Amino acid sequence: MNPRIFFFHSQNIRSPYYNLAVEEAISLQLNQFGITAGIRVWRNPSTLVLGLSENPNQTIKEDVIQRFLDWRSKISNLPKHMIPNLTYIARRASGGGTVFQNQKGNINYSIYVNLNQRPELYAVKESYQILLSLVTTALAKQNIFASMEGKSDIVLQTESKLKKISGNAQFRKKNCIVQHGTLILKEELIEDVMDLMPHPPEEPEYRKRRSHKDFLTALPERFDEEAFGKELFFALHTYLEGAESKWKDEFSFFHPGFSSFRKQVLRESEIIRKKKYESLTYLLNREIST
Repeated sequence: MNPRIFFFHSQNIRSPYYNLAVEEAISLQLNQFGITAGIRVWRNPSTLVLGLSENPNQTIKEDVIQRFLDWRSKISNLPKHMIPNLTYIARRASGGGTVFQNQKGNINYSIYVNLNQRPELYAVKESYQILLSLVTTALAKQNIFASMEGKSDIVLQTESKLKKISGNAQFRKKNCIVQHGTLILKEELIEDVMDLMPHPPEEPEYRKRRSHKDFLTALPERFDEEAFGKELFFALHTYLEGAESKWKDEFSFFHPGFSSFRKQVLRESEIIRKKKYESLTYLLNREIST
C-alpha cells in the first residue's frame, strides 16, 4: 500500500492559538484517516511561545508579560487573524524552552509521522536523530551545511563557534509523533529576543553561558523557504519509502484526496483553540478548562 503523505504550506499569517490548534488537530486525526505522515511549513505573528512545562515568569521579561495581560483583559473574543503591533504569549503542546517568533524573522516546520507505521520513532533519542536529519538534509540541498547539537538543536559552524539556527521539540498524540522546529531567517529577530527574554534558566552544555546575540545566528539570505519545504517533504518521503519522489499534486494538503481529513482537522482545531490555546489558565498554569 502506498503511503499517504501530505504537504501543507500555510501562506496566511494567523494567530498563534489558531496555528497551534491546527497542529494538534492534525496529530489527533492522522491515524483516524490512515495517513502515514506529513509536513507543515508555517509562520507565527510576533509571539513568545512557552514550552509545555515552563513558567513564563522565568523565561519572559516581566514588563512584556504585563503588556500582554493588559491587552488580554480588554478582549473577550480573540480573532483568528493576526493582530499587528502585538507580541502574543502562547503555550505549545511540546516541552523545551521559550522561543520568540515573528512573521519575517523565522519560519516554523512540523513533521508528523504515524507511529503505528514507523515504530522505530517511539524511542525519543532515536526519533530526534532521524527527524532532525531530514531537516539538515533539506538545508544541504541549498548548500547550507548544518549539524545536530545538544538534545534537539540544529547549528552552524561560524568563526570557530557553534551557533544555533533551530530549536526543536516533540509531542505525541494518539500514536502520532509531531516534531516541530523553527529556523531563524533574520538577525533582527535575535535583537528582539534580547529585548523580550532574559537568559534562560536552563541551557545546553555547548551554549557555555553565551548571550542570545553570541549564541544564535540566522540562515544566509539566499535561503529559499519554498524550496526548503519541498525538500523537507522529499526527505521525509525518502525516509518512509527508501526512494526519492517527484512532486505530485496529490501530495498537497488541499488536494481532494485529503478533503475529509482537512475538514475534520479544521473542525477539531476550532474546539481546541477556544478550549485550550486561547485559555489564560492554560497559558499561565497549564490548566485546561472542562
